[in-house]
Amino acid sequence: MSNASFLVFGAGAWGTALSIQLNKSGNEVFLSSFDQENLSKIASTRRNEKYLSGINLSDEIQVTGFTEDMLDKVDCVVICVKSPYFTKALSLLSSPSQSFKVLWATKGFDLESGALLSEIVSQHYGMAIEHGVLSGPTFAEELSLSKPAAITLATDTIKDPANLAKKMSNESLRVYISSDPIGVQLGGSLKNIIAIASGISDAMKMGANARAALITRGAEEMRALGKTMGANEKTFSGLSGIGDLVLSATDDQSRNRQLGMHIGGGGSLDSFKEISNGVPEGVHAVSALFNAGMINDDQFPITTKIYRILFENMSAKDAGIELMNRPLRFED
Repeated sequence: MSNASFLVFGAGAWGTALSIQLNKSGNEVFLSSFDQENLSKIASTRRNEKYLSGINLSDEIQVTGFTEDMLDKVDCVVICVKSPYFTKALSLLSSPSQSFKVLWATKGFDLESGALLSEIVSQHYGMAIEHGVLSGPTFAEELSLSKPAAITLATDTIKDPANLAKKMSNESLRVYISSDPIGVQLGGSLKNIIAIASGISDAMKMGANARAALITRGAEEMRALGKTMGANEKTFSGLSGIGDLVLSATDDQSRNRQLGMHIGGGGSLDSFKEISNGVPEGVHAVSALFNAGMINDDQFPITTKIYRILFENMSAKDAGIELMNRPLRFED
């Protein structure tokens, strides 16, 4: 007897891993995505070789193309697409009844407005629908192998988040609850940008001191932006803040760190695209923030430098020199 029924939409590495864990927790799980060709391969082989090679999916996970009647079968929809496709996913995942809860594990901002994804969800579904964000220090491969992990479910609309967290949890996945979806979303998005910076620094052999400084000052930039947007500053000391930041900035499984190491080794964003399966979320996040006028070189120097490296051909060496030569100040 299942605890609940979930539709995981987005069959990338994270969506696949989350499906495995939700199934392990005793839930009925449907896995779907825009990519019909890859869905067919997963359904026939029970493996997602495109995004999560070598991991077997239980036969209980129903891998299928999306149909609108699926929305009447599930208690909760979990969106796991990349941020540029988030609005498209919302448009698809609608039904007249809309009795399901909506969660998302997408990390980023609306590319056009720079708005948090929670704002886009509220605009699309209306204020009545219960929704929340999943974020925290988790690599998909480790999650799929049931190595111990903890994530955060952040919501201010779900009536009984503890019950939902319990249904999602098992002996290898612990789901914590937060009432600060703004802070959790910002932590999950901004840490990707700092992870790019960390990868650049390490590839350029700047050393452990430089990496520690980047992570610490990057955490301060996360907190500062969170403060201006109404987040609880304590959130940035939690799993979705410093936890996710340390993970992504220090471990080579992080695709954002991999991009930074590629650039620090003399590559570019364009050359990374050629050898990788798309670009990591930090690229979309820093572009959305800059284009929305939400960051500047004075208050957010690391974040702004990453934008200039990625999109304005600033050399990583010059960015490092400018960061070190900024006016001295009190540590905030």
